[in-house]
Amino acid sequence: MRDELFSKWIEAMKEVKFPVSSVDEVYAGLPKGAESNISVGGLVVCNTGDLFGRFIKPTDFPIESAQALANLILDRAGL
Repeated sequence: MRDELFSKWIEAMKEVKFPVSSVDEVYAGLPKGAESNISVGGLVVCNTGDLFGRFIKPTDFPIESAQALANLILDRAGL
């Protein structure tokens, strides 16, 4: 599941201008901002706003790339 979620996150963040210094900069590049969802197999597995609220801290910034952000989230989620 980790690889599929990682790929979905990278695809979703293709419009985000990295490096980012805040969660708002990430939201600005997502299709639906904080209301964006990630689905696997047709099932919504996470909402961006909820996910960031749980796993991203202000001290994590700046974040240099989509890959670094996806790995940070997945590591903290235990995936």
